[in-house]
Amino acid sequence: MGSMSIALGLYSVYEEMQQDLEGTLHKAKAIGYEGVEFYGEFTQKPEAIRDLLQAIGLVHCGWHTEWNLLQPDTIAATLDYHLRAGTRNVIIPALGGPWHIGHKESEESAAMWINHAKRMNDISELLGEHDLRLGYHTHAHEFSTYFGGASVWQLLCEHTNKHVILQLDTGNCIEGGADPAQVLKTIPGRPLLLHCKPFSHELGHETFIGDGQDDNDWAAIVGASHRSGTEWLIVEHESGERCPGFYGAQRCFDGLKQHLT
Repeated sequence: MGSMSIALGLYSVYEEMQQDLEGTLHKAKAIGYEGVEFYGEFTQKPEAIRDLLQAIGLVHCGWHTEWNLLQPDTIAATLDYHLRAGTRNVIIPALGGPWHIGHKESEESAAMWINHAKRMNDISELLGEHDLRLGYHTHAHEFSTYFGGASVWQLLCEHTNKHVILQLDTGNCIEGGADPAQVLKTIPGRPLLLHCKPFSHELGHETFIGDGQDDNDWAAIVGASHRSGTEWLIVEHESGERCPGFYGAQRCFDGLKQHLT
């Protein structure tokens, strides 16, 4: 199972990244992370990001890119930025009623999600012309919301094409009432990036990978990830008190690494 590599979702250390991008990337590398996934607005020159990653020796695993930056009037500028930054995977961080992204809560329906899936297919085809890939990151919402017996997750699996990356978030999956290891077993063959998020029904996000109170079954998840061809295990922790920032990034790396050796 050692073929999978561990990346750090920079959302986990977002405040640090905003204050000192270069220092943040060096710290991620020092911990042992082999790649990073970006999150947030395009505040840095894209060539600077590309050059920093090359100099430090980190792989650019992707960039969480908001839906409004992938629309007909914005996608050309977004594509230009990502091409210059060396981005390969463009991941939609969220859609749906809880966030009023793409549609309002009152507009939740199977038809709406199928329409989003078709739009993702179109964007994926456009990005593919430039050797970029589109993906979608899951929240609890996709596993807890059903229409006619099908969850939003199932609708996305069925109606997006095989080139669209499904970024399963383990903690969000558990919070939505599903088992990430079981979900991984049922994903059709397509690119996979796994968000490894510690989550506790008792403590919420105030836990870490390797903590006895984390409700993820990491042995089962890593095994299922390996069998399903997952490309990257991307740590994303959201603890703000018990193990914030780089302390949590270190604890999660150490805990996850144990299951790859």
